Amino acid sequence: MESAVAVDEQNPAGDQLVKRGDAIQSIKGSDKIFTGEVKIVPLSESVPGMPVSSAYVIFEPGARSFWHTHPIGQVLIIVEGEGRSGVYGKPVSVLKKGDVVVCPKGIKHFHGAAPDKRMVQMTVTGYDPQGKNVTWMEPVTDQQYKNSEK
Repeated sequence: MESAVAVDEQNPAGDQLVKRGDAIQSIKGSDKIFTGEVKIVPLSESVPGMPVSSAYVIFEPGARSFWHTHPIGQVLIIVEGEGRSGVYGKPVSVLKKGDVVVCPKGIKHFHGAAPDKRMVQMTVTGYDPQGKNVTWMEPVTDQQYKNSEK
């Protein structure tokens, strides 16, 4: 999910791109950037004039991203379940269905499911002019993950 992709050649300029739900495939989240079981469902990619991508990310109980930053920022919308999100060095927030997290550029953070509940989030992530949308860092420790405010 790091490189920008141009509009599908099957869609002529000046038209909109329609992706049919039954044709969208999920991708297993890599253990190089996630702890636990995670699936990514890519929804939209960066296109000229609209440098953002979107996806559903499905975190099974206890699963979470590694620490990371975004050069432009990211918006998370919790669409199912309960989750956790934390900024490095601060208490972790409990997230519920309907919550929205706005993470400005350069903020070191993580997000994932609650220890005993899955979470589905929709992400909208911006790309910088070089086509980059994330910098991955180290795993979130169990202690960091459990440091939550209720």
